Amino acid sequence: MFILFADKNRLRVRRREPLTSGSANVCAVRFEFSPDWQGLTRKAVFKAGKESRTVSLDEAGECVVPWEVLVTHGQPLMAGVFGEGGGAALPTIWASLGTILEGVTMDGEGARPPTPDAWEEELDKKGGALAYDGLNLSLMSGDSPLSTVEIAGGGGGPAYKFGHGLKQDGLNVAVNAVSDFSGDNTLPMTAAGVQAAVGNIEILLETI
Repeated sequence: MFILFADKNRLRVRRREPLTSGSANVCAVRFEFSPDWQGLTRKAVFKAGKESRTVSLDEAGECVVPWEVLVTHGQPLMAGVFGEGGGAALPTIWASLGTILEGVTMDGEGARPPTPDAWEEELDKKGGALAYDGLNLSLMSGDSPLSTVEIAGGGGGPAYKFGHGLKQDGLNVAVNAVSDFSGDNTLPMTAAGVQAAVGNIEILLETI
């Protein structure tokens, strides 16, 4: 395990180990912090060459080096940590974890899933999904609805009631991807973020 100490904006490597190209989910890093970091949310940044990845730290200040920065040998792996909260921002300088050595490769090695960035990790925690009970279509966060559309109604035809997070586009009900949900508890989301999280989800009203 690598151990690094963040003394305010300085970052020192206290323990290191060899790095080999092709490694994945085996290079653990623990960050330790001076009192200057109290109350700040902390994220680690790793880069090698032109490749860079940002990941969140767990409660123990630990994470795993993303495999994407360990693909190519012969270049140094750099690490840094960034803290923010209460209007404050505290980035460290870069610290070198050592040069990536050439690792043994195997024929037929399968493709690895991409390491989620910090914003994707936060989105995953929301557990967003769509639920339909035969009458209402809801955008969910865990067991709690963030927004609900009434698909079927009485009288002369269906009634559609749209809250934040869902919209009608012609005959389709779709996730409302906007850049700002000010005043609402719905997670702010861009169209790219929606597609990455839940894919292209549309429900044809005529078929319900």
